Amino acid sequence: MVDPKTIANRTIKNSSLNYDKLFPISKHSMTDTSQLSSLLQILMNRFSYCDRDSVKSLLERRDRIVASFRKVFDRELQTKKYLMVGSGCPSIFDNGFTLMRNYGVPYIPASAFKGSFSHYVSQELEENSPLKQNFKFLFGTGKDDDNIKGALIFMDVIPKTYSLGIDIINNHFQPYYSDDKNEKAPNDYYDPVPVQYLVIANGSVFRFSVLEKEKIEDNLRKEVSEELIKFLGDFGLGAKTSYGYGLFKEV
Repeated sequence: MVDPKTIANRTIKNSSLNYDKLFPISKHSMTDTSQLSSLLQILMNRFSYCDRDSVKSLLERRDRIVASFRKVFDRELQTKKYLMVGSGCPSIFDNGFTLMRNYGVPYIPASAFKGSFSHYVSQELEENSPLKQNFKFLFGTGKDDDNIKGALIFMDVIPKTYSLGIDIINNHFQPYYSDDKNEKAPNDYYDPVPVQYLVIANGSVFRFSVLEKEKIEDNLRKEVSEELIKFLGDFGLGAKTSYGYGLFKEV
C-alpha cells in the first residue's frame, strides 16, 4: 500500500494522474485495508479544491464549441445533494470515481448523459410525447444495422465550481455476504464495517450542453429543454439516485 504521506507531498496538480496512476488497482494487494480511510481523506483534501485554471480552460473551449452549433440546451445547474459518477470503475477503494483524464476535474461523460436521458424518454414519457414519437430522429439507433445518427449532440457535463466530500455506508452483515460456503447467517451481532467513498458535494455547479446536429423544429427543441430540466431535477444522473444523489436544480 502506498504511504498516505506520498500523496500529501505530491506536486502534480492533475487529480486524475494522482488518483488513477499512483493507485492502479492491478498493482495493489487488498489484504491490508487499514490505511484506506486515512488515504481517502488525504485524497479528498488534495482534490477538493476547484482547479480554476483547468476549469477556466475547459469552459472557454466549451464556449467555442457551442458557438459553432445551434444550441438546444446550454445551462448551468447545481447539485441538490451529492453526485457520484464512476462508482463501478476499478479502484483500490470500494467505489470508483470519474475524473477527466486531461483536465483532472470531475465530470459526467457524454455517453452517460445521453444514455440516461434517452432511457428516461423511452421508459418514463407517454406514448404521445413529442420526444418519444421522434426518438429515432433525436437519439439515433444502431438496431437492425440502421446506424442512424441522432440529431442531438450531447457534450460531457463539465464543472464550473465544485467541491468533494466523503460519504459512508455501513455494511452490517459482511461475514454473511463474504461467506462462499453459506455457513453464516445474517445475524445482528456482527460489527458494522464502514465503507467510505468520494462524492461531489452539494452546491457544485455543472454545465450541461446539448447541441443540434440536424435541423430541429422550435417546438421540439423546446420540449427537449423542458424534459431535460424535469429529468435532471427528478431522476438525476450517476449512482444512488434513489437516495437523492445526482439530482440538479437551477442556480
